[in-house]
Amino acid sequence: MKLLKKLIDQTFLTILLFLIFFMSDTAMAKVLDRVVAKVNSEIITLSSVNERVELLKQKYRGNLQGRSEKEILEEALHTIVEEKLQLQEGKKRGLAVDDSAVEAAVTDIEKKNGLQEGQLASMLESEGRSMESYKNHIRDQILVSKVVRFELGSRVTVSERNIAKYYHNNQKDFWDPGKARVRHILILTEKGLSTDKKKKKFLQAKEILQEIKRGKDFADAAREYSEDISASEGGDVGYIEKGKMVPEFENAVYSMKEGEISDIVETAYGYHIIKVAEVLPGRTLPLKDVKNKIQFILSNKKQKSAYEEWMDELKKSAFIETSLFEEAKKYTNLSSSVNDQRRNTGSVKSNGLSQKKRLSRNSAKKREMQDKWEEMYKSVEKSKQTNRSQNGSPLQTLEQKLQRIKELRSDEKITEAEYQRRKQRLLDSL
Repeated sequence: MKLLKKLIDQTFLTILLFLIFFMSDTAMAKVLDRVVAKVNSEIITLSSVNERVELLKQKYRGNLQGRSEKEILEEALHTIVEEKLQLQEGKKRGLAVDDSAVEAAVTDIEKKNGLQEGQLASMLESEGRSMESYKNHIRDQILVSKVVRFELGSRVTVSERNIAKYYHNNQKDFWDPGKARVRHILILTEKGLSTDKKKKKFLQAKEILQEIKRGKDFADAAREYSEDISASEGGDVGYIEKGKMVPEFENAVYSMKEGEISDIVETAYGYHIIKVAEVLPGRTLPLKDVKNKIQFILSNKKQKSAYEEWMDELKKSAFIETSLFEEAKKYTNLSSSVNDQRRNTGSVKSNGLSQKKRLSRNSAKKREMQDKWEEMYKSVEKSKQTNRSQNGSPLQTLEQKLQRIKELRSDEKITEAEYQRRKQRLLDSL
């Protein structure tokens, strides 16, 4: 189990951190499984919520910021409900995930975790899972990512004007402090070196500096005397930005002009002789160089509100029933969703009809959609009332059946395979 939890942390996509397929039925045997929510025609079980809770705790690394167990359970359920809605929306839109994408994800997971062929399947089998189930979960998570990108991509736009405005209002964020290309010669002084040996090292550096002042090429001197790994490159350490080197070295570099050579500079590493080969002065980066960065910043700011708006639309157009804390919360929306309205409006292309006729046809479609929602809602409510009067809540009835077959398995009256078959039949009957 620990190996599989570690595997979750190292998957190739962030979304895969939330996969719930690693927790085995055996591990959840102590939890009384029951249906705690229904999203349109799909159910959510208590065991799946508890699995998500464990993953949330891993995500937060123990830093739960004072949240109670109930709040974490609510967050887990909330996340699963949203994922169900997103999957349903993706399938409704005809989005799909190719088998090749799933296989690539599995291969990447195996590669990044150093697993040989067949090892992942064996690990899953030991947890009571199949490779096919594993791949289906990966497929769903990739589809969730795909539909979110698709939807937010159409909602989040950043204009050239907004980019230019942000650039001019935040000039200080795009200041490049400049950098210098540096060569150096290093005479190492090990920690704990005696005073006499340290003095000899200093005198060695002093003699090298005198040779350079007498005309010896700096790069040649570095190749001959330097004890740094840059010696083979003539002491070239490339461009140095402020804040990247030890203070003594950096202060010396930025106190010199291009072409100058320092005196002996002592750092924790030893004695340096530094040459500033080139200086690139500080400047404000041009808009063309930071345009993509600004677009990313502005898009991120808009994505959160766009996502919340989209999820609100999906929830309003769905039938959702939750009973996680034995307080069923039911809410439906009898009116057509904003998405339905947008799709209906967007599907009416110019075909020679007058604007008035097009609007009339849109209104008729909206009324038709309204009637369908009301008819469907009445049918669902009538069915629910009948079930309640005869057998109690349909969710409770299913919970009892799930509990019963789980008990049969625990008592070894039925096999694991038979338990899975019966469980699937119950879920399919919804």
